[in-house]
Amino acid sequence: MRIERLTARPDDVMPALTRTALTFGALDQLLRCHPLREAVLFRVRLEAARQCAAVDGFLIDPWQLAASLEGLRPRIRGQDVYERGSEVDALRYAFEQYQWLVRASTLQEERIAEALSSMTLPVGRLGVLWGSALAFREWIERGDARAPFRGALVRLWQKERVFSGLYPVTGAAAFRGGTSWEERRWIPTWLDALEREAAGVRDMVHTLERSWRDARAQAGNQRRHSKAALAIDVIAAYPVISATTLATKLSVSLQAAYVLLERFVERGLVVDVTRRSARRFFALKDFAPLRESVRKPRKPLPGCKRGRPRVSEIINPQEDNVIEDVVFQPLPRWQPDFSELEAAMKAIDTLTCSLSSSS
Repeated sequence: MRIERLTARPDDVMPALTRTALTFGALDQLLRCHPLREAVLFRVRLEAARQCAAVDGFLIDPWQLAASLEGLRPRIRGQDVYERGSEVDALRYAFEQYQWLVRASTLQEERIAEALSSMTLPVGRLGVLWGSALAFREWIERGDARAPFRGALVRLWQKERVFSGLYPVTGAAAFRGGTSWEERRWIPTWLDALEREAAGVRDMVHTLERSWRDARAQAGNQRRHSKAALAIDVIAAYPVISATTLATKLSVSLQAAYVLLERFVERGLVVDVTRRSARRFFALKDFAPLRESVRKPRKPLPGCKRGRPRVSEIINPQEDNVIEDVVFQPLPRWQPDFSELEAAMKAIDTLTCSLSSSS
């Protein structure tokens, strides 16, 4: 019996293809010279890694990943060993997805190059979007993993001048459970997923723009030579920023930068995401969830010196419903007790002797 393959036809693909191409073009024009481009890309990369991990079965809070990327200690909210371990595993998997999309290792780059080479013929024959969709489907049917091809897509968009930068738009939602794998249906579904991701980035840009403009307006009422408005511009251009970096960008002293940052924090324009007194990082108020995903530094116990506390010292292992490291009491040394075994063996000997004597 001959089985006809349901290949995608132009009528199946062209509507979704047109919408996706127009959305891509509008997004590239919006971000090409945008002052908030780096902050937007930071958020977009977090969301892309979250989506890729989610469709692969790992759910995470993207701000936990952001805390890890910025060198901060993320809060692990699990209430037992199993939940905490599952959360750590999911966070590690999301970090690997982030690597494939943004900072690939040497071995990952080799796999990405292999995926890029597999797109050459389809893209040359059908164009960037349709050809990459067909190549992606064939890549999966060969049994290869999704992550290398996602990283290759990010580079393909820049190589073919679809985007002016490495924008992590991969259409991850097309791999959700229940999605049809027929070529005629899956390719339009994947193109629609690309369009929705690009539209989400555009909405994110507008949200950050409003926050930036509001902060700039509320930072006014300063002296004529004040650099408050310029400081807001610098803070908005970075995902997170330190007082040292701000002082360098503004050509002011470190103390003056701290004065500006503390003033912005009091007015609710900027948040301190590190929750500590030294080596602090700041960001616009839209990055407040990052602050909640950073573990609070443990306060020293009264009268306790630096270093690991003694076993006899009482500590509170829970802070803000988060289980911290606990110092456990050592187990007592095991002392074997064979009294019951000896009694059983003695009873058997007695029974054996009685049986032999009666015989």
